[in-house]
Amino acid sequence: MRRSGKASAADSGRAGGGTQISRRSLTGALLSLGVLPLTPMAKLAAQPAPREPRLVFAHYMVCCPMAGKNATVAQLADEIHQAQSAGVDGFALNCGSWTAEPYYRAIATRMFEAAASLPHPFKLLFSSDGLTPEDTASMVSEFYEHPNMLRYQGKPVLSSYSGDEAWGKAVIAALAGLRRPVVFVPFFFPKGLNKRFTDTNIARLIDENGYADGFFYFGADGTGANLAATSAKIGRAWRNAGKLYMAPVTPFYRGLGPRNYRVFETRGFEGMAREWEAAIAADAQWVEIVTWNDWGESTYVASFGSPRAMDLWDGHWGRLLSHEAYLAASAYYIRWFKTGVKQVESDDLFWFYRLSPKRLPGRDQPDHPPESYPRGFNHLEDRVFLTTFLIAPATLKIESGERRYEFSAPAGAAHVSAEFGQGPQRFSVERNGVTILSGTGAFPIGDDNWGNFNYLAGQARRT
Repeated sequence: MRRSGKASAADSGRAGGGTQISRRSLTGALLSLGVLPLTPMAKLAAQPAPREPRLVFAHYMVCCPMAGKNATVAQLADEIHQAQSAGVDGFALNCGSWTAEPYYRAIATRMFEAAASLPHPFKLLFSSDGLTPEDTASMVSEFYEHPNMLRYQGKPVLSSYSGDEAWGKAVIAALAGLRRPVVFVPFFFPKGLNKRFTDTNIARLIDENGYADGFFYFGADGTGANLAATSAKIGRAWRNAGKLYMAPVTPFYRGLGPRNYRVFETRGFEGMAREWEAAIAADAQWVEIVTWNDWGESTYVASFGSPRAMDLWDGHWGRLLSHEAYLAASAYYIRWFKTGVKQVESDDLFWFYRLSPKRLPGRDQPDHPPESYPRGFNHLEDRVFLTTFLIAPATLKIESGERRYEFSAPAGAAHVSAEFGQGPQRFSVERNGVTILSGTGAFPIGDDNWGNFNYLAGQARRT
């Protein structure tokens, strides 16, 4: 996960015969019999505890701001504003270094300044990624009292990407030595070669990390169905153990580099929706979108401009495609997660597709030969995927190249797909003979895999 710049209370009652007895007299009588009456305060205590606020964070790669390593406070504030507008409550700042590569500390400092400069609260927490216990403690300690630091029960929250119980205990000890207690919600892989989250391995993680306050599952490299099932299983186990659970939701994964050239089919937004539903079913207190800006693994949801504004950092990760519709489509689930209410508030249509058939090779390093295929490419589906949120039933129409499709779309949230054809991609929603939503994909599907197995996401305009 680590990245370098180079490569989340009736005062009286009635007795029989109509005689009114004061509560004080009744209480005294009951106490004389050794019985404790249910007082208003006891009644209050017997009620279910108030539901903790649900919060949504996004995993932020501190190495790779949208505007580059020299991103200004104002530019970072723009990213925060964008996240807030989508219902994101904070960033989990992934730091793969601290003292050895000082730009991590410099960018994190500007990020805290940016959060403090905005009128609405935005919380930040650190996610230690390969740091020593000493560097982790130093990092947290430096911003320990900052007003924008995420706190739970009065203490700052610390997360991680990877590590183990020995490392975690060393971190807690280092912070205790600095009198800097934290709420610790790490992500650790299970032990063993395949690092699978089996029931036995999850139970072992809980047993070995009883000192931790909770667990974060960094679920990104997998299909939506598998990630959702794993998240629900992990979440239930940690919640049953009386711990916090921070669940993941991720849009899509396609890694780069000779060792990480992998891709997983998440069927447009359908996989991300399943992960939201798993977080809700597991009663997670927090969700962390993984990620906000991991350009190299294509898990980003940040908006970097129009679909044609694709080159960040001088094309360092190749030509990027818009993923902002993944975040826009999450609005329904963010409301549901935070309020417990499933309600579609407006008609919306979102689409997701790759720009070429899976038979065409890509490159594990952008703009560098040779051409090759990522691991898992054979499981991809040559289809367009659509998600609708409708206040009433309607008709969904797809024009994929020369292919035509029509679906009856129900009220609420729904996902459909169709085999794609090469050419322009057009989509519309009609109700009572009137087109209420329509749009065209920013790029056609063709025989040039310049998108390198990435997904293009888009949203219809209201007509």
